[in-house]
Amino acid sequence: MIGSLDTAITNMLRAALPGLLGGVAPAVALSVSSAEFTLDPQSAESAISDARPDDRLDSFAFNPAAPPASFSLTQPPYPGPRRVRLVTSQGDRINLQSGEVIWNPNDERLFSLSLRPIHDLALVNGVQVLYSITAVFTTLKVNQTFTIQLQSGDAAALAKAEALALGVLELNRQDLLDQSLLSVSEGDYSASVRVKSFKFERGASPNVTTRLFTFQAEVELKARRALEAGEGTPIQHIRTPGRPLDPNRPVDVNIEIDA
Repeated sequence: MIGSLDTAITNMLRAALPGLLGGVAPAVALSVSSAEFTLDPQSAESAISDARPDDRLDSFAFNPAAPPASFSLTQPPYPGPRRVRLVTSQGDRINLQSGEVIWNPNDERLFSLSLRPIHDLALVNGVQVLYSITAVFTTLKVNQTFTIQLQSGDAAALAKAEALALGVLELNRQDLLDQSLLSVSEGDYSASVRVKSFKFERGASPNVTTRLFTFQAEVELKARRALEAGEGTPIQHIRTPGRPLDPNRPVDVNIEIDA
């Protein structure tokens, strides 16, 4: 239930400490395992069966030397603002002005970019779009315990790895959270799991060759169901029955007061 955090931790520690944790036969063996989790009962929602607006974030690869002609959103957007921004390899986000994003008038999902020359695109490698959709969804909060194990018969290498691994995790906490997102789908249902925060709780040495770090994580599970035909269509007009439709008045209600 910790999403992709276990993979992110493993990859980061092995890349940061290649002399201790890297290679086919590392000096110190590394593993990450998750234990039981508990659901926050107050996170349950009452209106989960209703279609309602929801936020969605789409990410696209971007090569400044060969930019694509257009991009396509994953889902049709709900009426409202859409935030488009460039993403750099260093994690910076550059918001684009409305004139730099050209939306296709015939397909609300398609857009292209007309970037101003003031942008330095040397480190740009992605495009993100934050927009609203109509969805049936629920969000649950979960408290999850997970453990990192370091194991080695070399006492000096184990002690060194113990100190450095904790430092790497603390110094790169936000990067690990950003990489924790896991998205899965099957049929009409999809779910995303993201770790919102994690903190070190305790360490242990069950024997001379093993060190254990226990962490507590706050996890968000968001589950969605695909909309059925016609479900969640935005209201276009409100009018009194029997009155002719006035296209210039989306809300046309005749209020009669019987005195």
